Amino acid sequence: MLHYERAGDGPPLLLVHGLGADHSVWDPIMGDLTDRYDVIRLDLPGHGRSPRMVRGSDASPNGLQGPVAELLDALDVRDAHLVGSSLGGWICLELGLSGRAASVTALAPAGLWSTQLVPVVAHANRWLARAVDPIASVLLRAAPARTLGFWTSSVSPAALDPAVARNAARAQAAASGWAAALAATHDNRCDVRQISQTVPVTVVWGDQDRILPAPQCQERSGLPAHARWVRLDSCGHMPPWDQPKRTVQLIVETSGRAGSLATTR
Repeated sequence: MLHYERAGDGPPLLLVHGLGADHSVWDPIMGDLTDRYDVIRLDLPGHGRSPRMVRGSDASPNGLQGPVAELLDALDVRDAHLVGSSLGGWICLELGLSGRAASVTALAPAGLWSTQLVPVVAHANRWLARAVDPIASVLLRAAPARTLGFWTSSVSPAALDPAVARNAARAQAAASGWAAALAATHDNRCDVRQISQTVPVTVVWGDQDRILPAPQCQERSGLPAHARWVRLDSCGHMPPWDQPKRTVQLIVETSGRAGSLATTR
């Protein structure tokens, strides 16, 4: 079973990280979320402390939703409020299409591209993380090193908590499922137009996203008509890092709409 951590009290809320990350990317907003929700944050297959991907398994976002759904089943959670970042946002949208979501908040979700791009930035970030891995814990104490390492993810990388930066770099370097998950996005697009109207969907973008930039990676046509589209100022690819309070507010707003939509439809 996937590695997960669980904390807080309230309705269940599942956090799904992006490519090459792990559960620690959510650290900046965990305190605010556990005050309101029963928060479950996991490591995807081949990431963090979860088992390696099974050879030949479906590493696409649609395929990765399977192990995530199995974890929810094991925890006796029929549906949860889902929050995903990048690849995790795409996975959460697929789970919403499969009927496993009370609501979906997708932060800079992958898969909404108009044309398939060569993932140069993803490869560069992976190479850099692996290159500095032996000295990352010392190197990333310095603001200039955080700026170099995370300028594609954050508009203020020097201001990142060194522990958050260190954990992110280590996860990126160690993710055995990175290549398979990235390859499975090639020639693939997110199409979740049939998510039920009773499931609130919010898609959030930073105005300075350098990993999935507008307009070529931010196409609305694959989303349900009722999806809310939000753009955050002074924000990069990781809203939980650059705009933590606003990110939590959007999660709360989206989850709060679930009951009213279910009642009115």
